[in-house]
Amino acid sequence: MRGCPRRSRTALAMVTGLLAGVALSGCAAEPAAELTVLGSWTGEEEVEFIRVLDKFEAASGIRTRYQGHRDVSQVLQVGIERGRPPDVAILPRLNDLQRYVNAGHLAPLTGAFTTDPAAAPQLIKLTRKIGSDGNPVGGELAYAVTIATHLKSVVWYDPAELAKFGQTPPRTWEEMVNQTQRLAAGQQVPWCLGMSAPPVSGWPGTDWIEDILLHDAGQVAYEQWTRGDLPWTAPAMKDAWETWGSLLRVSAGETARASLYTKFQVAGTGLFPGTEASAKRGCHLDHQGSFVIRDYREYLDELPSPTDSASPAPSFTFFPTPPPAGKTDNSSLQEVSDDVAAMFRDTEPARKLMSYLASEQAQTARRAETEDVAFSRRTPTAEYPDPVTKAVAARLHTGTMCWDGADLLPAAMATAFERAVLVYLEAPERLDVLLTELEAVRGKLSKAEWMDLQCVPTA
Repeated sequence: MRGCPRRSRTALAMVTGLLAGVALSGCAAEPAAELTVLGSWTGEEEVEFIRVLDKFEAASGIRTRYQGHRDVSQVLQVGIERGRPPDVAILPRLNDLQRYVNAGHLAPLTGAFTTDPAAAPQLIKLTRKIGSDGNPVGGELAYAVTIATHLKSVVWYDPAELAKFGQTPPRTWEEMVNQTQRLAAGQQVPWCLGMSAPPVSGWPGTDWIEDILLHDAGQVAYEQWTRGDLPWTAPAMKDAWETWGSLLRVSAGETARASLYTKFQVAGTGLFPGTEASAKRGCHLDHQGSFVIRDYREYLDELPSPTDSASPAPSFTFFPTPPPAGKTDNSSLQEVSDDVAAMFRDTEPARKLMSYLASEQAQTARRAETEDVAFSRRTPTAEYPDPVTKAVAARLHTGTMCWDGADLLPAAMATAFERAVLVYLEAPERLDVLLTELEAVRGKLSKAEWMDLQCVPTA
């Protein structure tokens, strides 16, 4: 078996390979089952996930063929239309689940693992909806397994660098605004800001607005918005945009406009020194998900060793997004995003893979293969070796988790949201027009297209 070629590791032949569904040459004598797994991970992340699949193959004898492509939705849609979807797909947007469930393309999950209390945090349960009114069909069933969770309600910084300016992690939004003002007054750029992320540029800004809405308006308003019941023109929504805009204008208007062309991964490296030790930092605060740890580590690994032994080496940690003063009860709310696996072919091998992906063994394997930058609500905090990853894991076991709002929105709504962010950064005076346009998009969507995935307590 090991002598047979097993996986395509490039995206160039993605659609052809996905739709072919043929056995690999030279292995015809082996009757072992083979699964096609489609996901958005490429490069290093692809290699890491394949190693996790290797462990499943070694234990089950079921071969897997992973195919990575950044535009999973497009490739998956082609496969579905031609009647040849992958056995399992890893989806980065939760609303895609609702769409496929409504269309009858997804098989509900069954088996002992779906009733295992330990696996409960990994399961995504939905109700199929039909018609423009979104009438439910049947009960709530498990349709997906979360295999990666990213903490989003956090702000990253270099502790030693921030301490130079007498700064400490803020406990309220007002304290963070004051911190931003003091940095700007000292001729420093407070915020790292990058909106470029083709083909979905703008999502780092949607994260900001969602986070502000959650911590200011609270859980009830946030859930109303994600299920399509809160108008974009509502005062709470407008306040969220204006609060973000105020923070950025305090920071620097040029920074906001430059962010349109700056990749979010590149923006965050401004927290750290460049090749010239005397140069000031590019920025001091970075609002970004926990997946950015990988980018920080890679950047720091490439920096030359400091020549001044008295200066602390650059490092990073985070503080939670602070709520406004007087709303500290909202400090326990935190936004997360999930990568989830869903089963498009209901076969025994596919069911075994889904059960494995929900298991503690798979979660532990992903943590190990990614050098502790893959987080799971099932993996104990103690398994993370360094203070930063341990703190991220601890947050995922604390308070109430609310899913990334843009991930829950129908695709047309999410795309309009991302584009509106880009326009707003360049022309904030157009906010009322943008919100009216977003509300018009909302009005054209049926209730069946929205998700009703409520925030969940971690304990």
